[in-house]
Amino acid sequence: MTKSVLRGKLLVLLMAICISPVLPKSQEQADQARLAAILEKSAGYCQRLDRAALDFVCFEEVTETSRHYTLHTDIYLYDYQFVRKDKETKERRNLISVNGQKTNVKDSSLNTVMFQYKNVLFGPVGLLSKSWQTYLSYKVIGEDTIQNQPAVVIEATPGPLLVEPHCTGKIWVKEDDGSVLKIVWDQKTLGNFQSVAEWAEVHDAEPQITAYSEYGLEKNGLRFPSRSFSEQAYVTKDRGKYINAQIFTFYKSYKFFTVETEIKY
Repeated sequence: MTKSVLRGKLLVLLMAICISPVLPKSQEQADQARLAAILEKSAGYCQRLDRAALDFVCFEEVTETSRHYTLHTDIYLYDYQFVRKDKETKERRNLISVNGQKTNVKDSSLNTVMFQYKNVLFGPVGLLSKSWQTYLSYKVIGEDTIQNQPAVVIEATPGPLLVEPHCTGKIWVKEDDGSVLKIVWDQKTLGNFQSVAEWAEVHDAEPQITAYSEYGLEKNGLRFPSRSFSEQAYVTKDRGKYINAQIFTFYKSYKFFTVETEIKY
């Protein structure tokens, strides 16, 4: 092999080494631009959701299983009403059956033992609104299909400016309009995680809390809850799973009276 040929091959190799790092950087810039566009759309979606005038009813079916020596399950069916007008929000429940037996309890509380929740509809606002985007960090971690719709999966984590506890997690977002199809909450950011972790440490186990919400119904550009699930469990040293409590909530038979999303200044 002549020296000129060898020098030519070395030059090609050096050019390849110099050029190759540019490709990942270019891809990273494209990914960041894509993420920024999605976050901007999601901020707009959350603004519409947060300011919308709403009035609707639906059935809320709650199945809670809790452990008192043995697992026990109760099924509550509520006639649920949600009203939001002039930034004032009201949730109202009428309990219409317990374990299949009809009842009629007006203005009932949520009769669950282990879990409490409220305003599930506004879950996306605490993760993707413009104000919260200042305090959280985001990255695209994949793509998925949910409810027969393509979604970009974004992970939200506490950012450097966040000084108080705040729930974060993974979010399934429609890329075309920034609306949210599903949220899976990070167990370590949930309010009761510390007490669960302390119990697990005493019993030489690992805490495992699963919590998610799905938004399967669309009306006037907004998405409404279709189901949610929470489970409090522990994984033992032999990798066995001990379920302490779980709750399924299904929202169905919606009737809408007001869904006004126009933003007024």
